[in-house]
Parts: sequence; C-alpha cells; structure tokens
Amino acid sequence: MQMQKYKIEISELAEQDLEFAADYIAFDLKNSSAAVSVVQGIRKQINKL
Repeated sequence: MQMQKYKIEISELAEQDLEFAADYIAFDLKNSSAAVSVVQGIRKQINKL
C-alpha cells in the first residue's frame, strides 16, 4: 500500500522565519554553508510529507 502524499502549504510567516534563521546562521554565526544546509534540510523534510 502506497502512502498518501499531502499538499503542504508554507505560510508567508514560516518562509520569513526560515529566512531569518538562515540569515542568523550566515551572518551572526558567520557560517553561510551551514545556513544553506539547514534551509535545504528543512525543505527536504517538508517535501517528504
């Protein structure tokens, strides 16, 4: 039996939160590669839903 895929809608506020988190990691923590990895990882997990 195949699992049902859901349509996930990400709110504008959630997108902003993700962007703010990426900016914090990239600029405050000075780790732009980690910022990219974190955002890509979150989006990858969302797409698995």
